[in-house]
Parts: sequence; C-alpha cells; structure tokens
Amino acid sequence: MKQILLYSLIIFSSLAIAQRPIESSADILQEIKKLNVVTNVLYIAAHPDDENTRLIAWLENEKLARTAYLSLTRGDGGQNLVGSEKGDAMGVLRTQELLEARKIDGAEQFFSRAVDFGYSKTAEETLEIWDRDAVLADVVYTIRKFRPDVIVTRFPPDERAGHGHHTASAILAEEAFNMAGDETKFPEQLEFVETWQAKRILWNTSVWWDRQLPEKAAKADDYVKINIGDYNEILGLSYSEIASDSRSQHKSQGFGSARARGNQLEYLKHTAGEKATSDLFEDINTTWSRVKGSEKVQEKLNQIIANYDLSNPSKSVKDLVALYALIENLGEEYYAKEKLESLSKVIKAAAGIYVEFLAEDYNHPAFQLTPVNGEAVFIVRTDVAVKIKSINPPIDTTYEAIELKENESTSFSFHHEIAIHPSNPYWLDRAFDEKNMGMSNMDDIITAWTAQYGMPENVPKVAFDYVLNIAGVDITFNQAIDYKWTDRVDGELHRDLIVSPEITATPAEKVFLFTKEEAQSIDVLIEANKDSIKNSIKLIAPDGWQVEPEQIDFELSFKGQQKSVSFSLSPPKDASVGEISFQFEKMRASAVQRVDYPHIKPQIMFPWAKAKVVKMDLNKSVQKLGYVIGSGDEVAENLSQIGFEVESFEASELAIRDLSKYDAILVGIRAYNTEEAMVNGNNILNEYIKNGGNVIVQYNTNRGLKAENIGPYPFQLSRNRVTKEEAAPSFLNPKHALLNTPNKLSRSDFDGWVQERGLYFAGEWDNEYEAVIAWNDPGESPQEGSILVAKYGEGHFIYTGISFFRQLPAGVPGAYRLLTNMISYGK
Repeated sequence: MKQILLYSLIIFSSLAIAQRPIESSADILQEIKKLNVVTNVLYIAAHPDDENTRLIAWLENEKLARTAYLSLTRGDGGQNLVGSEKGDAMGVLRTQELLEARKIDGAEQFFSRAVDFGYSKTAEETLEIWDRDAVLADVVYTIRKFRPDVIVTRFPPDERAGHGHHTASAILAEEAFNMAGDETKFPEQLEFVETWQAKRILWNTSVWWDRQLPEKAAKADDYVKINIGDYNEILGLSYSEIASDSRSQHKSQGFGSARARGNQLEYLKHTAGEKATSDLFEDINTTWSRVKGSEKVQEKLNQIIANYDLSNPSKSVKDLVALYALIENLGEEYYAKEKLESLSKVIKAAAGIYVEFLAEDYNHPAFQLTPVNGEAVFIVRTDVAVKIKSINPPIDTTYEAIELKENESTSFSFHHEIAIHPSNPYWLDRAFDEKNMGMSNMDDIITAWTAQYGMPENVPKVAFDYVLNIAGVDITFNQAIDYKWTDRVDGELHRDLIVSPEITATPAEKVFLFTKEEAQSIDVLIEANKDSIKNSIKLIAPDGWQVEPEQIDFELSFKGQQKSVSFSLSPPKDASVGEISFQFEKMRASAVQRVDYPHIKPQIMFPWAKAKVVKMDLNKSVQKLGYVIGSGDEVAENLSQIGFEVESFEASELAIRDLSKYDAILVGIRAYNTEEAMVNGNNILNEYIKNGGNVIVQYNTNRGLKAENIGPYPFQLSRNRVTKEEAAPSFLNPKHALLNTPNKLSRSDFDGWVQERGLYFAGEWDNEYEAVIAWNDPGESPQEGSILVAKYGEGHFIYTGISFFRQLPAGVPGAYRLLTNMISYGK
C-alpha cells in the first residue's frame, strides 16, 4: 500500500528532550538519575556562543535539572572564521553549532524571532529594530512552555553588557519573568500554554564585568557562589571539560577551548523573585512529591538507581518499563509527560534497541506526489523481550506482533508518497524578499502560537510512530526518516531528508557589477530534482536594463542533472542599482544554497533566485593583485568581477612567491588572527612595500592575534567600530589621494552601505601613519582609525577596519570605488 503524507505543523511540544545521545551504560545511569529530579532551569542571552557552557553543563549534569538555553537570535550578523556565509546562511550555520554544543552538555535549545542585525551599541536601538513587544512575547511564551523554576541571564541590563543585544536580552528576560505569571499579559498564548511564575531570576555575573567580584560576593547576601569544576565519576569528565568541548563547537566564531580541570567558581547575583542565600534551588521542591499521586514513581526510581548494574543495564529494563506504566498513569500532568519522553529513550538504550527508517535518497521534489522509498530496520541486542506492535503510517509488510530475535536485524521496506513544501529553515521560509531587518517573518508559516517557531530547526518532514512492546509494556516512539551513507574517509554519515523544488536556478553571482556600458553574460545553473523536466526560464530585469534572449527553453532528463544557461544583460548609461530575478514557466524560480561543514549536519536553503545588478563609474590604474587568504571572505572574487586580475594564495606561500609581479597585495580579513605564517609574512610584506609595493590589510580583531606586528610601523588595534551604516563620513584631508584618485569620492559614495561602516579600528598609531576618514555613531566622539596610510621605503601600507567584506558582496558602489583607490594608491 502507498500512503500520502501531508506536512502540517504540530503544536510546539514542551517535550524537547535533551540533546546528548545515550551511548553507554554510564550515560543510561546518568539519564535515570535525571528522571529523579523534577525541576527546570532556563538560561537566556542574545547570541549563539553567549551561553556559559560551564554553568549549563553543571546544571544539567550535576544538579540533574532539565536545562535549556534561549538564544534570542541565531547569530545572523556575526563574523565567520570558517567560511564566507553571512546573514541568513550564517544564522543557519550558527544554529547548527548550538545544536552540536547541546549534544555535548546535554541541554536543550530555543530561539526567539529576533534577528542579529549586527553590532548595536545601545539596548534602545536594539529593541526598536527588533520589535520589542514581539520578542518579549517570545520570551514569555518560552517561559510558559518550558516552566523553569530558575531563570539565569548572562548579561546585566545596562551598558556593562557591552553590546545592545546583550543588554536587551537581560531587560527582556527580567520583564518576562514578571509577565509570564500574569494572565493579562499576552493572553492569546493561553490557548496553548498556562501562566507560569518562576521562583527566581539571577544574573550569571563574572569578573569580566567586575574584577572585585569575589570580594563583593563574600560580603553581600545577594550572591550565590557555585563551584562548577566538580568531577562527574559516572561520565568520567569534569563539568569544565564538558563545557570546553561544548564551547568548541562554536567554530565559526573561533571559540575553540582547551579542556579545563579543577575548581572553578561561578557567581549568580539575585535579580528578582525569592532570594536564594546559598543554593540556587533553595525552597524549590525538585522531587516527585511536587506531582500529585507520584509516590510509587519516587519509590520505583529509588529502587532502580540502587539496583542498577553498570555491567548489564538490561537488568533494569523490567523495572524501567514498570516505571513507565506508573508515570503514564499520571496522565497529562506536565512533568509526567516530560519525564515519559525521556524515559522511553532510556528504556530503548538499556534494552539495546536500535531502530532506523532509512530513505533510499535524501532529496525529494516538492509540489507533487513523489515516492519516498526506504527500509525500516529493527534490532534488539540484549535478551529483553521486544515485539513490534504497530507502525504508522503503515508500511508494505506484515509486522504486527513480530517478536525481535536477539542481535538479529528485522527489516521492512516502506513506500510512501509525499506532498510537502521545500525544506527551507522554517524561520526563513519565503521571507527572503521583504524581511524586517530585526525580526524573522513567519506570518505565512505559523498562526498564533503553533510550534515550529522557537524551536531550533524544522519539524521533520516525514516521521513514523511505532509501538514496541518491551518486557510486556507498550511504548510509543516517534522517529524521522533519515538518510545514511558511508564516506571512505569519515565512515558512516547521516543527514535529514530534504524536499526540494522540482528545479532550481542559481545565479553564478549574488551581485553582477558593470563598470562600462557593455553587456555581460548572466550565467545561471539550472538543476533538476526529478526526472524528465521540460521548461523555460526568463530573466526579469529592472527598468532601463536590456536582456537577451527573452526566454531560454531547456530540458533535463534525469534527477541531479545540471545545465548552465546564459543571458546577455546590458546596463543603462548612467549609474544604476537594481535586482534581477528569474521565472520558470508558471512559477517563480528558487535558487539553492548549501551550508556544509564537517562539524555540523548538512543544511540547505532555497531562497528566491535573484541577484543584485550594479552599474557604476569606476576607474582603475593597476591590474594585477595578490590576495592573502584570511579567515574567509569573498573580496578577491568581488574584485575579479570588476576586472582586476586576482591571484589568491595562503599566507604560507608568501615566502615562495614572486611578489614583484603584483601591483598591490591585499590581506584577507583576520589573517593575522588565524595564520601563524603571518609572523614571518609581515616581514616579507614589509620588504615588498619597501621595494615599491602597496599592501592593504583588512580588519583583524585585537583578541587572539597570532602575529602581533602588523605593517611597518606600530599601531594598536581597538574594539572601536561604527555600527550605523549611514554614519556621515568626515574627510580629514579632502585632497588626499585616497579620496580623489583614480576615483573622486563624494558623500554619495557612502550611501547604501550595509550593517556597519567598520570594526576593530586602530586606536593608537605611530606618527608615520595618516588617518583619512573620521565618523562616529550618535553621541560618540569621531573615530579616525578606520583607514591608516603610511609610506615605507618606495611603497605604501594601508590598514583598514572598513567592512569591505560586507560591502563588496552587497554590491555597494562607493565601497568598490574607495577600495579601488586604496589598491591604486601611489601608482
């Protein structure tokens, strides 16, 4: 039989279980002990990597509290140390990094709809851009759904937090703490959740903000001091070690951490609610006695823990399934449902049960009924009696009451048809066009308080419910269809099932740049996600732009086939900025963007197929450039688009390359942070400058420099930045060549910039340097360290904190003209 599976949203389950997989007898015991603790803790901050994994690991694994991290954003505006993703793709990458972190420390992960729009200096700006009430509603909803007894914030609600997003996260958390228990606040939520009042909220403070903290905490009565450096003998790790491994998953942010061992203190300062004097859980009932009718549950759990045999966990299965029946009899009580979900996984692990639903292919086309074929595999690797009672949707075999044989696989084929939409991350679904800069637009995806939003990733496209009778008790499980393959290097790998548009059209560039009136080829890669496609594609151009041909017909015979087509696009005579899009017959075209790194599950996005087109006036006086690769940016590719001949190479190649052939050399972002070779490379570049070369070094952070010396003369990097992309520039020397040759710049060249002017400006510098531009955020003094220029020998050195790595990929004409002047300087 064939089943038609229709994708629908399910109300957000409160039972988002802990992320750490159960892989050993010790893990099973640890999870059983967690069942005996009935309390939740919610940690709140602004971004991925803001969370204190030390405290989270301790709460989850020492106090055995169900712990979750609410990150208000997905880190969309962050920097990237592992690749060139920005914006939405960066948020997708960092979401997955958070999930990998939670797999290690065991906590759970939630999000609000707020978007990381880049560095903000004030909470006022942040809350205005975010839509304060909407994000506050999300925080209130998460509290009501998760029901924490204790809430912990990472940041103070004032300027000490440093970043406007940080400050705002604390402000909203404190407001939500009071509102969540008030039925007059966001009453529309109460159709799905109940009001909830946490016992207390505290600030997880640090010597980062106050060097005198240990002394203050010793004298005051509003601090709780915790030693989170304890060693967990069951897991064989200290909480500091677990935390370091978890923290190291934030690879895109360069937060790899060495394992720490020994005593480490954390300080929590009382904010609101009932004050704790010595214990975070003071006057909170964390036992089963808070659940009516659970006396036998508590007794059974104590018995299971006392009798647990680390060498044979399956001995506990009979008692564990008896415990399951006891908790199931408690009905719909919140904690009972929560613990039942966790217990089912413990039973499965203790019994040695392994189940897979494996699709033959991971990629399936949307908008039609498409077969999803695969295999269901069941195995029990102990002598526990296990029977398959039911599988829903049904699969094409007779399986009812099949008893599994010890350590022998039982397999069934399944054949289904799916009719669901493409696998965009739900918070981005079709929000690629008109999206509030500060908020994810999910109005078309969810209504009211349905449950995708707030969750870290999409609800699985297709899943099975199945019932196993384990040691005489029926237990229901839910499991998504998975795709598994073997890599010759990495071994067994898994990825989620995805649903793709039938065909995609991905432009070769995100921005097409025109510096002359000549036509350019607009290349588009068309890819089939099903067999036998015959269609046509059109390029839709803005007014004043001419496209040929009007339409291109194409055929693709098999799934996975790719074909490149080209349109000729002619720009208008005058400067112009616009957007092109693509249209298949009867439908707008989607592109495909993949985010794939070894440390995360492969991710895929299907934004609308579109690109920016820019016609600008641009003069160049040099041609051949060298580009030293840094942490990852697209600047070299962008410069190639406007006619420069660019050769990119690693910093380690500086010593063996003939640098004299380059008219100028650019150093990619954060190269001095990431490349040890820049210690010697800086000397090599100085010699190149001395002999008449021109070197432009793009921004580096002042923390974690692998090469301390940058350029021929000393200067100090700072954390100074200008976050307002519309901040007015002040030309310190209007006649300076950088502002006049070969392109004469005006104030209009600084219009239309994105996210920021720049970051990590120079704070102090040698007298040999000359500053060129000053600008500032509202209420601040002018910052002059965004461009420093110095003559050295016969050549020139330039350091710039201007965010060309954002402006060029965004097609900002003035940024191209300014960088071209830097490249041409002295030539």
